[in-house]
Amino acid sequence: MEFIRSFFRTTKVFFTICFFYLKLIFIYLSRWYEPSLRTKGSYNHAIVVIGDDHALGVGDYSTITAGSGIAHKLSKELAKEVSIRQSWQIFNRGEYKTSTEDWLLPADSKRLEKPELLARLLQDPKYLRAEIVIIMLGSYDVLQRNPSLTPQDTLRNLELICQALKRTGKEGKSIYLCTIPTAGDDIYLTEQQRVDKLARNRLIEEYVKKNDDGVLPGLQIDLASNFEMKRKNLYWQNGRHFSEIGYTKMAKDWVPVIRPDMVKREFALFRSDLGL
Repeated sequence: MEFIRSFFRTTKVFFTICFFYLKLIFIYLSRWYEPSLRTKGSYNHAIVVIGDDHALGVGDYSTITAGSGIAHKLSKELAKEVSIRQSWQIFNRGEYKTSTEDWLLPADSKRLEKPELLARLLQDPKYLRAEIVIIMLGSYDVLQRNPSLTPQDTLRNLELICQALKRTGKEGKSIYLCTIPTAGDDIYLTEQQRVDKLARNRLIEEYVKKNDDGVLPGLQIDLASNFEMKRKNLYWQNGRHFSEIGYTKMAKDWVPVIRPDMVKREFALFRSDLGL
C-alpha cells in the first residue's frame, strides 16, 4: 500500500514539473508573435517589461499565440481606456530565474562569466523605441551564491541597470521600478533571507522616493507594503508566482499609474506633428 501511495506521489510531482516547464516553453514561444497589441490611431509607442519570473509571467495562463504576464494583461486593460488614443505595443523581456547581477552590463558585473541580458536588450530595436520601461527584478538575489548579493548589492545593481536604461534608447523614457514580491518566503526562505528581502524592498522604496536617477515608483507587490497582495488566489499553486488572477489585478493597478504618462506622450507627439 505504501508503495502505491509513493508511486502516485512521484507521478504527481513528475507531471507537475512537466506541466510547469511546458507553460514556460509556451511563454517563450509566444514572444515570436508580437503584433501591435494596441491598435488605436496611427501613432506608435512602445512599453518594455524586463526582469525575472514575475516579469516573464511564470504562473500565468499562456499559449503559443497568447502572451503572458504583465505585458499581455496590461495590453488588454489599456485597450479599454478611452483616454488612450494612439497605438501602444507592450513587449515582454522577462527572463526566468534571473538576478540583478544577471542584468548588469558586463563591465559592471563581478562575475567571471559576464552577463549579456542587458547588453542584448539595449540593442533590441523594440527596446530602442520604448518610452516606458517596467522593471520587476530582485526575487533571486537572496539565493545568489557566486557572487553572494547583499541588500546593498541589489540596490547598487538596480541603480546601474536604471542608469544604463536611461542612457540608451529613446530620450526621456520613463522607468518604473517595482518592489520585490515576498509571497511564499515563509516557506522557501530562511529567517535571515526573509529579513534581507525586506531590507531590499526598503532600499528600493527609498531609492525611488529620492528619484536621483529619475526612476519612478512602480507597483508595490510585496506583502509588507501592500495588503491587497495577501489574497491567496493571486498566486499560482507554488505560492510564489502570480496566477492569472494575480497578473490581471496587477495590470489593472498599473493603468492609473502609467495612464497620465501615456496621455502626455501621445499629446506631445500629436503637437510635434502639428508643429505646435
